Formats: sequence, C-alpha cells, structure tokens
Amino acid sequence: MYALYAWGNFFNYETGLDRHAGWLDPAVLSGEREVVTDDLMALTDDEPLRVDGPNTVFEVDGSLVEGRELVGRDLDGADWRVSRIRVATDGTRADALRIMAEFEEAGDIDVDEAPERNPVGFGEIVTTWEDEHGQWDLALIRL
Repeated sequence: MYALYAWGNFFNYETGLDRHAGWLDPAVLSGEREVVTDDLMALTDDEPLRVDGPNTVFEVDGSLVEGRELVGRDLDGADWRVSRIRVATDGTRADALRIMAEFEEAGDIDVDEAPERNPVGFGEIVTTWEDEHGQWDLALIRL
C-alpha cells in the first residue's frame, strides 16, 4: 500500500490552513468527508485537495497523532496543527502518481525519485516533490 503526504510553507505558515477548524470536524477525522475547506487548500486550481482525515498526521501538544485518534477528543486549550496531510488516494502507487502528474503539470516541480531522507518519518520513502517556490512539498511512501 502507498500513501501520499503533503505539507509546505503555503499550508503551514502563509495561510494558517494547518490550524483551520474544519480539520477537527468529526466527519473529516472519521473519513466521511474528504474536503476540509474549499477556500485556498488545493494543489492545483482545478479542485479542492481531497484528504484522508483519519490518516492525516496532527501535532497535538508536541505529540504526533493520526486524525482517527482525535475523534471525540476535546482539544479546547490544546496546541494543535496538521503536520502532514494524507492525500486521499485508493492506496495504489498509480493513483498517487496520477495526482502528482496533475501537480507537475501545474508548475515548476522538482522531483526526487531516490530521496536520501524520509520527511514523513515512517514507511519507506519512494519519491518526493517540491514546487520551486517552496509552497508545497509532497512525499510518496510505501507503508
């Protein structure tokens, strides 16, 4: 099984979308809904980014947890943010590469097909992508 993760300056620092209240919606955290917000969060101009909320990695009070672990949890007063978005795919390498082909067509993208480090922190790193403006970083991992 393969997973595609996304993060970057645009998401984490410039827009604050990593702390958007929509991430804590139980429908997103449980996987019932794949769109957090239609506003700005997209890899391309075509459509909003579809996310796998249950497997998205959050940082909560300094600890990394998956979205599924936050269902029903009271985060009032907690310091939380999304660390790595898991992009919704069917779990195949082909589907992840289809999404990335659309991303590559949209702009100047650097692709590393033999990365030396794993920016996600788990799984086996396969490929990384970074747009030349530093807005989005993505990684394909084998779980």
